[in-house]
Amino acid sequence: MKSLSARFTTFVATVALGGIMAMPVGFAAQNPTSEIISFEAPGAGTAFNQATGVGQGTGCFVVTACHFTINQWGAIVGTYLDANNVYHGFLRSPQGQYATIDAPCADTTPQSYNGTVVESINDLGEITGFCIDAAGDTHGFVRSPQGTITEFDAVEPAVETVPLFINLEGATVGFVYDETSNLFRAFLRYPNGTLAVFVGPGSCPLGFNETPNPCYGNEAAYVSLFGASIGNFEDSNLVGHGMIRSPDGSFTTYDAPGAGTGIYQGTGCPGCTPGSNLFGAIASEYIDSNNVFHGFLRDPNGKFITFEVTGAGAAAYQGTGCGADCPMSLNDSGAITGSYSDSNYVQHGFLRTPEGAFVTFDPSGSAGTQPESINDSGAITGFYVDAKGVFHGFLRRGYGY
Repeated sequence: MKSLSARFTTFVATVALGGIMAMPVGFAAQNPTSEIISFEAPGAGTAFNQATGVGQGTGCFVVTACHFTINQWGAIVGTYLDANNVYHGFLRSPQGQYATIDAPCADTTPQSYNGTVVESINDLGEITGFCIDAAGDTHGFVRSPQGTITEFDAVEPAVETVPLFINLEGATVGFVYDETSNLFRAFLRYPNGTLAVFVGPGSCPLGFNETPNPCYGNEAAYVSLFGASIGNFEDSNLVGHGMIRSPDGSFTTYDAPGAGTGIYQGTGCPGCTPGSNLFGAIASEYIDSNNVFHGFLRDPNGKFITFEVTGAGAAAYQGTGCGADCPMSLNDSGAITGSYSDSNYVQHGFLRTPEGAFVTFDPSGSAGTQPESINDSGAITGFYVDAKGVFHGFLRRGYGY
């Protein structure tokens, strides 16, 4: 993806919410009763391109917003790169059966690195994602449980439309590149197809192509059943802030304690999508004044707990979280999953239990692990890269305590 790939820098291998907020942060431990299953989408490639540094397989770090999601029934959606270097979406049933998803707008020319990227599935089986066409532009789509695909663009002329999440009612949120403003804006697409495009209060006025410091802009990564959109934005000083857009269009902004105030610091970052749950709690990361990542949990009343995974590095661009295109996921019980970067810049998975204890994990053979989504049963999905640079999906079952 041409313009979007430049947007992110990614590191690879070098129940009561009041009770949740009151719990202390615990220790890290491995859980022998949990089970991690590696899986491969049928058709996934097995090569690594030394010239481009792009690995094939189930999962990806190169394409912007390449996320996996698991719903409450255990169905998983994600993306794979085939042997011809074309991206495809997949749906993995709770029984381990697969369906390939290719949007009509996708370019499937061999060696194009275009295709279809799937982002999110709701509990009814509706799926959202985007296609990459022959020009390298992206277009959003929603796929019905019966397999019908409806494509859309959040603004015209269409350049980049990237949905990130679909809720139970079929509303989707994400970000769109607006050529008129030269800026990434957040969008909300209602179930009836109408669209709202918006930016956070005080969002940077300069665009993505500005030099020397481009403004990445805004994104929405979650929409509640009540219509509240949750995301982040950069201000005129290129500092990140969290934002909540209510159904009436008003905004609440927030900053995690300890968040830095320098360029590309702050609460959230381009692509480090926050997780939220039914009760309105939010989990994500912030970047401090030393460019170190830290996790946070914000309750519905605006109270924060910040947390560090044992084993997380303390140098610049290390820590709890991993920067751009690195999500955290929060279930309705208050369990959080995500990744942390150690002192060697290697990513590992973590689970923070509702009580505040930590479990760290890596699938066998992982040289970099990125958990992406946790459901209310505690099942976690994501992907990892092996020592050869090839990607694999995983499913972790068991809370780990």
